[in-house]
Amino acid sequence: MSSQLTVERTFKLTGRPWLLVTGRLDGEPLNIGDQVTIADPGRPAVAGVVRSIELHSAPGTTTIAVDLELDDRIQPGTVLSRAE
Repeated sequence: MSSQLTVERTFKLTGRPWLLVTGRLDGEPLNIGDQVTIADPGRPAVAGVVRSIELHSAPGTTTIAVDLELDDRIQPGTVLSRAE
């Protein structure tokens, strides 16, 4: 089974080199090091890597960290899919 995270919000924390991405995860859990494909309608898909899994997400949501350079590619509604 695959994994898809539909983004609800993103945020940055001072002193952390990542973009934190929170959303609804469908499918299997994501793991640190997983390759993800970032799909944004109207733009070519790009690849990223799960750098961290945040443990203090609100119930029903998942928060992961990806490289900060992906900030302009990830917004609410963007879908991150684990590369198979």
